[in-house]
Amino acid sequence: MEKQIREYEKFIERETRAGKERGKRLFELHSEMVKNFQHERLIHLLVMLFFVGITILLLGVTIGLELFMVLPTSMLIMLGILDLMMTGISIAYVRHYYFLENHVQGLYKYFEKIREL
Repeated sequence: MEKQIREYEKFIERETRAGKERGKRLFELHSEMVKNFQHERLIHLLVMLFFVGITILLLGVTIGLELFMVLPTSMLIMLGILDLMMTGISIAYVRHYYFLENHVQGLYKYFEKIREL
């Protein structure tokens, strides 16, 4: 997705410099692409919130079980490893969503450039 957004940003930058003959078609294309990227951003927001929520819940369960010494140490170590994996996945999702949010916001500035054509 990151590659696709970067390629589209390069494309729209070239096209806005190209001139007025492409203005109307470019506006329609840009509107459609921004809608697609907004949809992608929404889906990634929901997935990110799910993973972060599960990670926080899992961390809470692990801490609770450790405090009350309900499970043997080997099980707590396995839960700790699972916590680390989920935290890594959550961090990756937050980073990816941050990229999507910033770049989709950046695409909005091209609406004015295209309107000027």
